[in-house]
Amino acid sequence: MSLVFDRPLLSEQLTMAATEVLETMFFVSVDSAKDENTASAGERIGASLDFHGACAGHLAISLDRAAAECLASNFFGGVGEGGPSEDSQSVMVELTNMVCGAMLSHLDRNSIFCLDTPKQLEPGQEVSGEIVRNLALEDGLLKLAFSLQEKAKKAEAQ
Repeated sequence: MSLVFDRPLLSEQLTMAATEVLETMFFVSVDSAKDENTASAGERIGASLDFHGACAGHLAISLDRAAAECLASNFFGGVGEGGPSEDSQSVMVELTNMVCGAMLSHLDRNSIFCLDTPKQLEPGQEVSGEIVRNLALEDGLLKLAFSLQEKAKKAEAQ
């Protein structure tokens, strides 16, 4: 297996994957001029998923509810049938799925990965992981947390 897990590289790939998905699927850009460590004041919603295959791990994403509603509106071309609250949660689930797929494609295009079904985060649940990235969007702060399971970390050390 040719996968190499260099922490700075993984962090960069996570940022690239999220930026690609946000720009191409949600018509939102990451504002690199903003302080990416700015704390958010609003209620956050999010989703997480586990993946396995060539390597195994976890990705969780959260975003300010108001910003998630803007993403949902961009993604659906307006307010969907479920209303802003349901749409924003659906979009966070789909965003998590797309970012994880893009991230794993950056890791190794030739390996096979299986993504579990994304799950909504509980209200107020924080995302955490080995690699945490905060991306400033126009309407809020997107937090990404990526982790690899022990098996992958041991392979990295060899």
